[in-house]
Parts: sequence; C-alpha cells; structure tokens
Amino acid sequence: MSEELHPPETITSIYLIRHGHTEPTEQGKLYNDPEVELTEKGMAQSQNIGTWLKSESPDILLSSSAFRVRSTASLIEKATGMQNTPLHELDEWSVGEWEGRTYLDIKKNDPEIYKQWVADPIVNAPPGGESIVDLCTRINRRLKEVIAEHEGKSIALVTHAGVIRAILIEALGAPVRNFWRIAIPTGSISRVDFSENFATIYYVSFVPAP
Repeated sequence: MSEELHPPETITSIYLIRHGHTEPTEQGKLYNDPEVELTEKGMAQSQNIGTWLKSESPDILLSSSAFRVRSTASLIEKATGMQNTPLHELDEWSVGEWEGRTYLDIKKNDPEIYKQWVADPIVNAPPGGESIVDLCTRINRRLKEVIAEHEGKSIALVTHAGVIRAILIEALGAPVRNFWRIAIPTGSISRVDFSENFATIYYVSFVPAP
C-alpha cells in the first residue's frame, strides 16, 4: 500500500461569478446601488455564464442581494435549473458618500478627502463607507460559514468584483494590499477550491464565449 503525501481532505469548489455589465460600470462609477439593472450586454453575459455553468453542474447557487446580481443569478437559474439563495453579507464594498461618483470627480471636487484616502486606500475608508480591510474581513468571515455549511459541495456564487478580489486574496494568503492588483471584468468566472488546510485557484476572470 503506497503512502499518501497528504491526508485526504474534503474539497469545496466555488465558482466566483461577477454580475453582468451595467451602465455605472461602463461609466467608471463607484456604486453599491441595489437597484441598478443589467444592460443588454449584461444579460447576454449572464446567459453565456448559465449555458457554460450547466456543463459544470454545481450543487448550489448563491448570490449577493443587489438587483444586478440577482438578475444575473436569475438567468443562471433558467439555464441550470438551480434555485438561488441571496446572501446580503456578501454585498459589494460600501463606498458611503462616494456612491455614484467617479474617482476623477472625487479628486477634482474633494481634493483633500481624496488625498487622505489615496494615502492608504486599503486601510482608509470613504466617508461613511468601509475600508478594504473591513470589506475583506466581512467577506471572508461569511465565506468560512458558507464553506462550513456546504462542505464538499460545488458552489456557484454570483457577486461583485470587490467580493471576488477579497476571496482570491484570502485563497492566496496574500497581503490585503494586493487587492487592487486583480482585474475582475463583468460576466467573468474565477474558480477556487477550498479544504481545511489548502486553497487552490484554478483560473481567474474567465469569460465564457457566446
């Protein structure tokens, strides 16, 4: 009998799916507006994800609570037959008083506040919002609960770019300061496997073809 290098561990696979395209995304706005809708491009992206995901046969479909995310999940439901469960704890980075604004607008019209934030955009929070450190703490606390609840399953999680970055940083064991170095386009999928002692990233920002 051959000796095992590592004891077997239960694997929980997570497909991290960013919602489809929206107008504020196209305009480069910071937003956490729960009512923003998908564009036609966003709906097409979501349909492509659903078609591709059907062949992967995940066990569970979860999402953040924003309308654009639930709309993406709804199109995945139609393609796969799964039923979505929204989790508000996995909502996007709260940008507080910067809601609906661009970085350029903030820099131009609130230069001192922007200067203070950009001095350390990981630790400093927008006025009335949360810091990236706080975001990563919130997301990964809830992620651990999700994994414990669905251990050994395959999970499709429809969510936001910031949430996906937070989870990838956790999987890599990388410093949170690397947060902004990961590009997560709309309509993309990243896959991570988690076990008790390991995390393995298989791909990042894969966009299924039409």
